[in-house]
Amino acid sequence: MTDLRVPPHVPSLALNPANQSTSAVSSDQQALMDEMQTTAPAKEPSFSIALDESADLFVATKNGVEFGGVLFAEKNDRVLLLATSILPEFRGQGLAAALTRRVLDMLHAQGKNVTVKCPVFRSFVQHHPEYAGRLDHRPGRDRSADA
Repeated sequence: MTDLRVPPHVPSLALNPANQSTSAVSSDQQALMDEMQTTAPAKEPSFSIALDESADLFVATKNGVEFGGVLFAEKNDRVLLLATSILPEFRGQGLAAALTRRVLDMLHAQGKNVTVKCPVFRSFVQHHPEYAGRLDHRPGRDRSADA
């Protein structure tokens, strides 16, 4: 399997009232977050997603190349989305947003409770509020911390 350079831990993205990051975000994370602000291409990018259970990773493949992944943790019916990585040469093609959308759609279809810690997924949901209802908001938690 290709080294996707997915960090084992990504710091939570804290937002101030102006929706500006107040936590350290890597340049790779920022590049992917910036992609979430772009308009989706007219045609959805073609790629596949496979589950690597040994690594708790959704692996995205296009033309035989593993170009991205989503690191997660799962317990019972709860999935915690931790980090997203897209190889630099595959950025700017709408693949990051498409991967994010497909993972959220897949987990929703499976009836999973989804909690987002990944700043890339948070950025996606901020720019696509129709997905906010798919996220789990546990009682007593700050809803804005998950969306």
